[in-house]
Amino acid sequence: MKEKKIVIASAFNTFNFRDYRFSKDWIDSRIKIFMNYTLRSLKNQTNQDFLAFLLYDPTTENMICDALSRYEQLPQNIQFINHKLFNSTMKETIKDYKYLYLVRVDCDDMYHVSYIQQLHDFQHKEETKAIINQKGYLYDSVGKRIANYFFESPPFYTLIYKSEEYMKGVRYKLPGGHAGAIQLPHEIIDKKNFIFHIHSSNTLNKFNQRFNTGGLIIDVNKINEILENYIGKVDQKNDI
Repeated sequence: MKEKKIVIASAFNTFNFRDYRFSKDWIDSRIKIFMNYTLRSLKNQTNQDFLAFLLYDPTTENMICDALSRYEQLPQNIQFINHKLFNSTMKETIKDYKYLYLVRVDCDDMYHVSYIQQLHDFQHKEETKAIINQKGYLYDSVGKRIANYFFESPPFYTLIYKSEEYMKGVRYKLPGGHAGAIQLPHEIIDKKNFIFHIHSSNTLNKFNQRFNTGGLIIDVNKINEILENYIGKVDQKNDI
């Protein structure tokens, strides 16, 4: 039996917030952001031994497929799937592995290009159920600024399951949502491993609310140097 399988799971439009996630405009816009940022982060991972699943609501499948058809075909290890098929797909994916490393990321955020390699190299303690990344960057792609970011339990974590238990339905409860991950037996990776991406119409308020550690950078060249560690080569003339 192999040691670990790394799976990235991201809710594309299955979260229960507002119905705008079912609209063509929202889907088209979000997929564009995914392509420009999250996909590039995934494709530039130095170790491609992982699977990434973007989960969508089945009622929007035609719009998802239409939007994706305008871009280069996705790599085989990065897939948009009907969220109702996720559990059965996972069982098939992890059945030959001792451990599942279930990585969480939103479909507009980014991990350091070495993150998957870090997880492959990681030797977790027997009791560990979560790997937490507390350090990263806050990036405003509208205002073109970036800043250091620290949060005790941000939505950038990896849950560790014994595959056999996961297939039997074991799931960890996170009190209060993502912030509850730190209440699990956990270990922390002390590296700047993520970019929290802010891009919406209320970017200014969101950035100012979260900006908490200083180190604001507005120099475009320096911003691009940082971005390259998360999405690969950045064209100096681009609009990222």
